[in-house]
Amino acid sequence: MPYLFAVLVGVASLAFALALAMRRLKTAEDRIVNAVARKQAQVERLRRTARGTLQQARDLRDARRREASIELACEDLEQRLKASNATDRRVYVMDDRHTPADLGWMVTVANPDYAGRVNVDLDPDARERWKRGRRFLVWGLDEKKAREKTNARYPDHKGFTIRAIGPHLD
Repeated sequence: MPYLFAVLVGVASLAFALALAMRRLKTAEDRIVNAVARKQAQVERLRRTARGTLQQARDLRDARRREASIELACEDLEQRLKASNATDRRVYVMDDRHTPADLGWMVTVANPDYAGRVNVDLDPDARERWKRGRRFLVWGLDEKKAREKTNARYPDHKGFTIRAIGPHLD
């Protein structure tokens, strides 16, 4: 019997140790499951953040492309504006009233002495345009009528001269 008691104590100790080991194993398994779940949640957060960062990078690249294309368009528009404001491209309309029989005539009028005689306070750019000649659209039945209209508005005795006259081509 003492052996049986010793065996029973040994089996009870073994059962207790086994139960304790099983409890520790269960605790370790729970910790591992919890750690795996935390890791998976962290991975998902990182993926969401990475997706957001990737989308932000795409948006930034698209915005930079749009900015570059807008800057090119602005530069093109500025060049076109400069070209349209160029002095040799400007056409002034002397009189927009005309009959159906009238033709359009392009008349270039110059006055190299414009500032001294007509307008002393004229800015230098406008003074230079008068020296080179300004182009006017004049309506008239023929070249003679267009010349008469121009001379009536810009007479020779005030220093204006007609440098060129020709039909206006639309």
